[in-house]
Amino acid sequence: MDPVVKQAISKYKEPLIRELLKQYFEQNEAARVYLNVAKEGGWPAIIDHITIRCHHVDQKVQEFLKTGYEYKGEFIEYPDQGWWAKVYRKKDYPALFVDQAYEDERGKSSILPQWVDTFGDNILHHIAVRVTDIERTIEAMKTHKVQFAGQIVGKRGTRLRQIFTAAEVRQGKAYSVLELTERNNYEGFVPEQADSLMQSSVEKRSG
Repeated sequence: MDPVVKQAISKYKEPLIRELLKQYFEQNEAARVYLNVAKEGGWPAIIDHITIRCHHVDQKVQEFLKTGYEYKGEFIEYPDQGWWAKVYRKKDYPALFVDQAYEDERGKSSILPQWVDTFGDNILHHIAVRVTDIERTIEAMKTHKVQFAGQIVGKRGTRLRQIFTAAEVRQGKAYSVLELTERNNYEGFVPEQADSLMQSSVEKRSG
């Protein structure tokens, strides 16, 4: 295992979470670049949240509930985009964001089912790393040729600012992304920003 990856996930003793993170970092180049940039800059590599796509949230999360994750009413939905999500939390672990398409007509507009059919629900679609200065982090990663999808969502000084890297591509399809998250005294998820980020995640990485 890459030493910077090993260090980044060493604090998480739960095997399920460790394996998911290990697999993700091994397969996402931008995420590995971030870990090295953070090490070079002396920044803490903090994992803010992890995201799983699935067909049935309440079934999928059973394995996480057994490890101590809990649902406390954080629910996000986008009927116009065809998907919804629940957020689960466990002390000293990244928040767990689990989403699925609606199972009725609204779900026909969602990109999630095809992604899950292609890649399954035993991997992370993305992780978010918490940064203190999103612009500075972007510039540092760009020096290593990392590309980003769209612009930063959220104005300077607002409670939540986010951006995705351009997607890693597998089987000719957008596979996984890295999210940079800058939080300003806010621990939740802002729906309209989550939606903007969801759309940017379908863009394919060039090169």
